[in-house]
Amino acid sequence: MAKLVAFYSRADENYFSGGYRYVTVGNTEKVAKIISELTGADLFKIEQKIPYAADYNTCIQQAKEDLQAKARPELVSVPDSLDKYDEIYLGFAGGIIGLN
Repeated sequence: MAKLVAFYSRADENYFSGGYRYVTVGNTEKVAKIISELTGADLFKIEQKIPYAADYNTCIQQAKEDLQAKARPELVSVPDSLDKYDEIYLGFAGGIIGLN
């Protein structure tokens, strides 16, 4: 059974427990890698061609503007096909969901 973990994760400046901290790998990416290791799933990182700002507050503002405009930022790449996957895990800020 072929599996895929597709995820969107934010590194750079993040907000943790009442303060800001710079991280080189986002939490969702860490969890996606663990799920991939446990399940044998392929990994696909969802990346924007023009990333949001590294500064947390600027990033939040940009994301809100895109949401309000119903914008879909252009991606660096997309999988050629999802047809070969029986299970797909989608990771993003706020959670991970499984699709099958």
